[in-house]
Amino acid sequence: MTALLLLACVGPVERGELALQKDDLFSAEKEFRQALDINPEDPDALYGLGWTFHKAGERDAARDAFGQLVRLQPALAAGYRGLGSVLAGEGNLAGARDALAKALERAPQDPGANQSVALVDLAEGKAADSLARLDLLSQAGVHSSELSQARAAALVQLGRTEEAIAVAEDAVVIAESTIALAAARLTWVEAVLQHSDDRRDPERCEVIVPALGAWYDAADHVVDQVQASGALRVAAVGMRREVRRRRGWLEDTCVPGGK
Repeated sequence: MTALLLLACVGPVERGELALQKDDLFSAEKEFRQALDINPEDPDALYGLGWTFHKAGERDAARDAFGQLVRLQPALAAGYRGLGSVLAGEGNLAGARDALAKALERAPQDPGANQSVALVDLAEGKAADSLARLDLLSQAGVHSSELSQARAAALVQLGRTEEAIAVAEDAVVIAESTIALAAARLTWVEAVLQHSDDRRDPERCEVIVPALGAWYDAADHVVDQVQASGALRVAAVGMRREVRRRRGWLEDTCVPGGK
């Protein structure tokens, strides 16, 4: 059976989920809205629509979709998990933690809710707590680019940069979408830059110049890839700034005349 025939055999929710996985937000919204035309209270369609808006940066619309899901299906964890992610994206970590706690009351083993709590821990600087929760998910068989990227970010905060680089590389390999790939790549750059910071030694310029220069070249190349993808543009610009700042230190410290 061809791919087109297979798609014809599934419903709009399934087609929307496939589109969402590919970051085709226009098609995802269209399919989820079609599902809601059929059943305005379809929880899977509301959940998918909320994530479509969330990925698009339309947080008010995402909050409305998840809020409607909570009102219609208060016993489900999904709506609270979505609200928690929206609130975390707005920087409201206390609100996010409250919403995610409600999600875990309803589904204590839910991988998505536990991963979202780990991301809140990370945002609050609780890298050890975040890593412990993410490791439990990994041990339970959860394996995704988002989880690996979050583990790498936690390892960066803990200063375990060699591990962070390896885990971020794994996240790049298994990335499920353009956004996931961009996030994994930028986390890899962050890990490489911190790893290089630990090796800056003004007394050993003849050794560190070629090594750090190679790392910064690799980091710039990866940022180029992220910018070419069109995803996470603001984060990519900030990471480029960090690479240039370190190049400036290397030139000012170790290159005669700063050139």
